Amino acid sequence: MEKVQRTKLKGFTLIELIVVMAIFSVLMAGALALTTPVSKMYKNTALAEKTYSYAHNIQEYIQGALEYSDSLYVYTEDKLGTTFTNDKKALAEDFRKKHYDNVVTSDDGTTSRPIKGKIYIMRLLNKAAGTIPAGQITLTEYSFDGDNLTLSSPERTMLNDVYFSSSDSNYSYSYTLGASKLVTVDTPTGGDEDSVYKAVKSDVQNLDNGIDSKSLSISIILDKDPTASGYVDVTNAAGVTYRAFKSPVAVQVANLPLTNINSRNGNTGEPRVIKEGTVFRKQTTVSPGTEGGEAGLGFKNAFNTKVDFTNDIYFVYAYADELR
Repeated sequence: MEKVQRTKLKGFTLIELIVVMAIFSVLMAGALALTTPVSKMYKNTALAEKTYSYAHNIQEYIQGALEYSDSLYVYTEDKLGTTFTNDKKALAEDFRKKHYDNVVTSDDGTTSRPIKGKIYIMRLLNKAAGTIPAGQITLTEYSFDGDNLTLSSPERTMLNDVYFSSSDSNYSYSYTLGASKLVTVDTPTGGDEDSVYKAVKSDVQNLDNGIDSKSLSISIILDKDPTASGYVDVTNAAGVTYRAFKSPVAVQVANLPLTNINSRNGNTGEPRVIKEGTVFRKQTTVSPGTEGGEAGLGFKNAFNTKVDFTNDIYFVYAYADELR
């Protein structure tokens, strides 16, 4: 009878298992070391794509609203004064009087009547206002017929709610006048030691925004954390206060050409016909750098020249093609 040869099965020894587990642990640690920065790069790339999309949409809206304005007054909230801060109708009325007071037009070429039109107040919110979140843009609309100014559309939001409520696009939005870029700053006290913090360069260096009618721009800063813990307000040793944003964060600059205003060199409003008693004449225009003149300033820069994210930004404007 032939002997059946049997193969003796062998298992791993404890030492062999320990060695294999150690090798797998080292490989796993190496894989994590590689994937962590890749994951961060992916998140930053995804944020850059999202922020560009949102910032581009915001830029297009603001540019579309302001580019062909007849005249434009730019305010930061701290420069409005008590009267205008508490009464936006007074702000619109101030704009109307400086540009359209006593201005007349004619329907038949022989008789005249007071001019009609609309005045808009756009507001870029750097802080929440009641139920309106920070980062939202609002618009208030007034109509005038001669010296009679009335509210035709109360303050309403202009950005879609998904900018603030969508689960995959929940960002914080901050606005400042002027063009700037982000620079890396030290981790602020109370900040996350494992995160990188960045700030707007002109904010850190306490620089003027350097804008006029020919270089109007808005920096739109978006960071992923929608809560106040996403940024820290810092005062450095030199006494300069700036806002440190926790990464991922991005900035997009919206350049805002003012076609109609710059065609007049930005200094004066468009002079129109006014009626004084039975006499018709053209409005006088302002001297460069002054407030006087019936046609008003074409571009009024009543704003804080420093970055201040506690300040809302206001634009007051009208369109020539809406004047009747």
